[in-house]
Amino acid sequence: MDLRQHRKLIIIDNAISYTGSMNMVDPRYFKQESGVGQWIDMMVRMEGYASSMLGIIYACDWELETGEILAPTIPEKDSFDFDFAREHNIHAIASGPGYPEELIHQALLTAVYAAREQLIMTTPYFVPSDDLLHAICTAAQRGVDVKIILPAKNDSLMVGWASRTFYTELLEAGVKIYKFHGGLLHTKSVLVDRQVSLVGSVNLDMRSLWLNFELTLVVDDIEFGEQLAHLQQTYMMSAEKLTYDEWQQR
Repeated sequence: MDLRQHRKLIIIDNAISYTGSMNMVDPRYFKQESGVGQWIDMMVRMEGYASSMLGIIYACDWELETGEILAPTIPEKDSFDFDFAREHNIHAIASGPGYPEELIHQALLTAVYAAREQLIMTTPYFVPSDDLLHAICTAAQRGVDVKIILPAKNDSLMVGWASRTFYTELLEAGVKIYKFHGGLLHTKSVLVDRQVSLVGSVNLDMRSLWLNFELTLVVDDIEFGEQLAHLQQTYMMSAEKLTYDEWQQR
């Protein structure tokens, strides 16, 4: 009863695919009664072998729910009508019951510990594990420019309270916290040194990391990283930076 299929995945002809944070709802009308404004999301469009890889994940989900076995095919390279010279390095990580444990959690920890200059994270729900919290604080303490962008208003009152219990430790470590005022920031993204990106359906909370069926893309590519950095910058332009003194006066 407590399991959740949280992946967001569209596959077209086993050659074009979309994944990210957006549910199949109109953000102008979704959960307007919660008073958080329009939901703000990001989706990634892919072509080629990455789509076939996601097709295999979808086939596993379909078999789990229906018992029907799909046999996704891997197209020949010549059948793809796109520029291979502009290929990006993409790895898809699926998680959930029946999958190897802690894969996405391990990927997150590895990415955070690998940061040398900058780490930017966006998530609507921030309730990290002790290991992830320690990794984030340690990155800031060793001189990494760590920024976390969270929605100023949250549709889950309990999660909003839970997130704020970590603010003191984060701010004391030197982490910069931004409160986004342009709606419910629902984008889930991690950018390391403007090159390694983690994007998908995973919130930085225990449910996503340990229980849900989730999907994260790890993209090792400077061009993609620059695009994600630009998007995250637009979020920060609509956000208010929380200072340690302000937090102490709450």
